[in-house]
Amino acid sequence: MSSAGAHAREIPAIACSRVARRIAKELLNVDAVVLMRESGARGRRFLLSFPGKAAQRLEEFAARPHRRMGAVERRGYLAGIFLAAGTLTPPKSGYLLELRLARPQVASEAMRILRRFGLAPQRRLRREYSVVYLQGADQIAEVLSLFGAAEARLALEDARSVRSVRGAVNRLVNAESANVEKSVRASVAQSALIREFAAREGLESLPEKLREAAQARLQFPEASLEELGAHLGLTKAGAYYRLTRVMKIANAARRSRSGPYA
Repeated sequence: MSSAGAHAREIPAIACSRVARRIAKELLNVDAVVLMRESGARGRRFLLSFPGKAAQRLEEFAARPHRRMGAVERRGYLAGIFLAAGTLTPPKSGYLLELRLARPQVASEAMRILRRFGLAPQRRLRREYSVVYLQGADQIAEVLSLFGAAEARLALEDARSVRSVRGAVNRLVNAESANVEKSVRASVAQSALIREFAAREGLESLPEKLREAAQARLQFPEASLEELGAHLGLTKAGAYYRLTRVMKIANAARRSRSGPYA
């Protein structure tokens, strides 16, 4: 949106507006101002406001044909387009950089330049705008480097690292929870079979060491093998071995009858 002597870009998150502000300062030496406003159901939105002369420079720059540009000029051209018409989605919502351009020829030029830098931009229409966009943290980090926004890239990499660590921790927690649940189900099933065997055959029929293991399982039906082994003065492997033998005896006794125990 524009007003007399100033130009403002609406951006969906304060972190993204700070990235754009850094680019403006590093490339154009322009001190943009970040403003906040409420936007109904969409929540808070942030405006990046540029002084009038900077706004005019950005719009004139984006409108020029730039077929004969060196690498430095191409970088500056992309940075100018981003400042004038770009948005960067926060990492927690997915990595997405968009350039919403009113002129199709500018969108085509942006696509051409991005491809020359080895990137894979995509394009779609949104109302009257041509939207050029990049997805993925690697591509967006590369674009920020092209802009010369080193601090912005570091901020993105930091956020990416935090997200990666959180994902790894969540996966480990989920795996551990699944293992615990599986262990508890197996322990409860063991306890049920041992109770059944005790009612029909009596635990006294078992050898002493196996009887102790069976009694420990009945006493601690949800304990892990490691916890059960500690109670019996055994290793986890020792507890597993003894309980396995108890289960074999109990299952053999069950199969010797025509049906389940009453």
